[in-house]
Amino acid sequence: MLSEELLKQVAEEFALAMNESLPIPEQCQHQFSEEFERKMQRLLSAVPINTQIAVVVPELSYNQTYELQ
Repeated sequence: MLSEELLKQVAEEFALAMNESLPIPEQCQHQFSEEFERKMQRLLSAVPINTQIAVVVPELSYNQTYELQ
């Protein structure tokens, strides 16, 4: 059985590898449809303004929270 620490390490390494495999933002030029933008706006408007979310990023500490603007 794998320890929790080993699973955490493997998950961090996997997330980092996935992140490094993505193209740089300048190479990602996509125009979303107006319908998609409307749906996203409706979805996001349902989230309370001062909601905090947990962000898991290998370079950041776990369970660090950020306030949505």
